[in-house]
Amino acid sequence: MDRVPFGARIRDEEGLKMGKRYWDDLNEGEILSCRPVVFGQEDIIGFAKRYDPLPFHVDEARAKDSIFGGIIASALHTISACTRVVVEAQGDLAILSGLGIDEVKLFIPVRPGDVLSVEGRWSDLKRSRSKPDRGIAHLKCKVTNQRGEPVAEYGYKYFVACRDMEI
Repeated sequence: MDRVPFGARIRDEEGLKMGKRYWDDLNEGEILSCRPVVFGQEDIIGFAKRYDPLPFHVDEARAKDSIFGGIIASALHTISACTRVVVEAQGDLAILSGLGIDEVKLFIPVRPGDVLSVEGRWSDLKRSRSKPDRGIAHLKCKVTNQRGEPVAEYGYKYFVACRDMEI
């Protein structure tokens, strides 16, 4: 199998780069604002039945007797739903790959009816030494609920294409 040059892989059939924003366009401390995330009880239970079926995620009666006093969203559901709005807010940023999610901290549970806000801040922007056609970017996220209470903090690490990459 012939190896395709890296630059060709992020170009469309007309030779245009698919992303309009590149690593070079990011600024340290730049804020990424996301649309709100609404957690309905059916969504919480549905996600948990499929991926994290602990009683306090899926069974109202057992959840009432838990330390939470009612149904709560799985942490996996919370991070997944927040990831969705982060990806939407990144728009046409030329992300090549995710490198990890780190420093996940959970402060309070997410309950049915909660509306979460996610704010990301770009940091630790470094051009790759071994692969100078891309940069490494961290997005530190803070999640709050409708009362302004901190729900979670975590970070994403990405490879992002550089504007001046060689083809």
